[in-house]
Amino acid sequence: MNKIGRNDICTCGSGQKYKKCCLAKDDQFESRRRDEERAVQVALSWLAATYPEETAQAYHEGFLGEMTDEEQDCLDELPSGLQGMVSINSSEWMLADGDLIIDGTPKRAIDLILSMGGPLLPTRGREWLKALGEFSMSIYEVRETEPGEGLQIADLLDLDAEPVWVRERSASKSLVRWDVLGARLARQDDAWVFSGALYPFEREEGIDCRNEILDIIKSEKPCDADRRVLVGTTIIDTWLMGLVADHDEPLPELVDMSTGDKILLTTDHYRVTDWKKFERILESQEDVDGDREDGWNRFVELEDGRCRSRASMMPKDSDSLEVFCRTPKLADEARNWLEAIAGSVIRYKIREIVDPRSEKARESAKPSPESDIPKEIQRQIIHQYLEKHYETWPETSLPALDGKSPLEAVKDKKRRPAVIELLKSIDQLEAHRVEQTGGEPFDVTFLWERLGLKR
Repeated sequence: MNKIGRNDICTCGSGQKYKKCCLAKDDQFESRRRDEERAVQVALSWLAATYPEETAQAYHEGFLGEMTDEEQDCLDELPSGLQGMVSINSSEWMLADGDLIIDGTPKRAIDLILSMGGPLLPTRGREWLKALGEFSMSIYEVRETEPGEGLQIADLLDLDAEPVWVRERSASKSLVRWDVLGARLARQDDAWVFSGALYPFEREEGIDCRNEILDIIKSEKPCDADRRVLVGTTIIDTWLMGLVADHDEPLPELVDMSTGDKILLTTDHYRVTDWKKFERILESQEDVDGDREDGWNRFVELEDGRCRSRASMMPKDSDSLEVFCRTPKLADEARNWLEAIAGSVIRYKIREIVDPRSEKARESAKPSPESDIPKEIQRQIIHQYLEKHYETWPETSLPALDGKSPLEAVKDKKRRPAVIELLKSIDQLEAHRVEQTGGEPFDVTFLWERLGLKR
């Protein structure tokens, strides 16, 4: 994103120059943000230097909880972006909820930091650290967003509480309606803001986490302090285990339909000594299509008249040929065939095998080519498909509703929440689709109205 110039028109829509409109407010925001970030770093560094063992123990026992060593190792192998989120979230937890055991007595990390013996902090940074520890975490559902400005969220652990508006520049650009996340709110200049840590969930995962917390609260009736710990640790544990599960879950093994062998992408490299003769040889083969410019494909004809590739051959450089097959067995077959028909003009050099599930295969995968269909036409086609699909959706029997249609289930008080949850998921998926591909979202308001539900 390009930085706005002082004399550019302000992006807020006022029509004024930036220097006469939002510049002073943005400068003040950036100054405050720097003070707050500096205070957080100073506080964490002071804790690590003053109470190194106690801080490490609090992190491992309080934030990581009961994660095994193997699961903790998985966190270290996450992509850098997710590792950054874990670092930010654990730091915020330490300052807001962390307890250090000092001489056998638990002491809140934030109380130690803000005490007379704590580090020297800028005034606004000190105020921010106080605000961090004021409220506990909760699970929130996004109701409305204004990208770059803020969002309205509802507390799913306190259904009687009114939704609140949160001033938030960054997350409001990526979150959409009905997203579910764990977060902590703080007060700043008479406005609600996020504390800096966010625990985004898949919607179903977030709802399950909410239900688990409410069930425990209902059965155990914890005091306020224990409730704060319960909510925080459950959100953190669910989020961390979700990261580890996503990282650990193996991709399914792929099997070639024609041979039943495990698919291992196999590329054999050959040196060609006489291209003209090699081309004539391939032209004489009835089961080979192609030419030197586009490469050749050896195929087998199936009973239904379709053809299936057995080997793809692509010239590389002036004297190199790459032969690609789906499995080593097919590559062996291709090598025997090539050496039988063209052994006088080719020389086998080396083989390369890649598991399609491996990191190497994913990194080398080429992006899908741009479609020739204009994006606006693509969007119209998608909208037409969705319109046709959802036209009959209310009358369709769904497994998620125990075989009932939405129109039938919405009449049942017990099944009505499941109908609402399905509608929210449809809304959410459509919003994320538009976020990724652009265009206008498909409006499913008519589904809510047809089912007699308030959106």
